[in-house]
Amino acid sequence: MKKWVCALGISLGLVQPLAAQDGTAPLWSVNCSNMVNGTELVCEMTQSIVLSENNQRLASVAFVKTAGKDETEAVLTLPFGLLFSQGLVAKVDDAQVADLEFLTCEAQGCFARSPVSADWISKMRAGAQLRVEAQNALAEPITFGFDLTGFSQASDLLP
Repeated sequence: MKKWVCALGISLGLVQPLAAQDGTAPLWSVNCSNMVNGTELVCEMTQSIVLSENNQRLASVAFVKTAGKDETEAVLTLPFGLLFSQGLVAKVDDAQVADLEFLTCEAQGCFARSPVSADWISKMRAGAQLRVEAQNALAEPITFGFDLTGFSQASDLLP
């Protein structure tokens, strides 16, 4: 089984003060904008898996929340070559939190979305790793791992 583990996160915007606390860059970034329709503030916290040899993004996960609403949505961007028919399984540590289906593929990769339950958020706040399990085109298992260090602090910044 192949396993990808996040080695690098992108730090931008609102999360920057968290980095100053321990001298390291945070794994999670939070960005907010009202560019979608001009009247709603939409924020997303993201983490990417970046390949160190060429600085190319392999996969990313974003948790998207609109100010004033309780709903949160997970948006995954994954590489080409995964078996669509098998879908995806999201786990926090060893506890399954969601089954996801692929939506489509574009130039940036393939996308999957899912509503995020309160249980899913709670498990991530207490967990160590979010794992997204898939199968490659040869039906071999592949896992994308996202480090949950700093997740609670970053998610507290969402509206």
